[in-house]
Amino acid sequence: MKTAIAALTLIAASAGLAGCQTSLLKPMSGNSASATVTYPILWGATQIAVVLDNKEYTGVAGELNDETTDEQVRRFEWAPDHKHPNIKQEMSFVFGSTTLTAGDGEKLSCDHLKHGDDWRLRCKTVNGKEIALYRVKQ
Repeated sequence: MKTAIAALTLIAASAGLAGCQTSLLKPMSGNSASATVTYPILWGATQIAVVLDNKEYTGVAGELNDETTDEQVRRFEWAPDHKHPNIKQEMSFVFGSTTLTAGDGEKLSCDHLKHGDDWRLRCKTVNGKEIALYRVKQ
């Protein structure tokens, strides 16, 4: 009986940990765009939704690559002296690219960089401009 209770407790705890977290991203200034990144705690695909010019683009984050270059990190504007004293994977970044799609079929090409639970996006608009989105500080 104790084994069954322990197994049920373990299953319930695992199900609770398998949820998702969501980050809200915005540009450093202005309200021209926003994004949400919903990422699983344990497994599953990361979903990205970007609202730009009153149009929503959605899709799945591209495959994350751990071999991120210093140039990519600087492109996403992480400071060289950036420190999180309680993170063991300090300066461990993962990079990826994706193409998001609006309801009318229009595409939005985005690169994303992840560090811990902090996501950043850089998307190229239809007219060739690039918009950078950062996590909203709470």
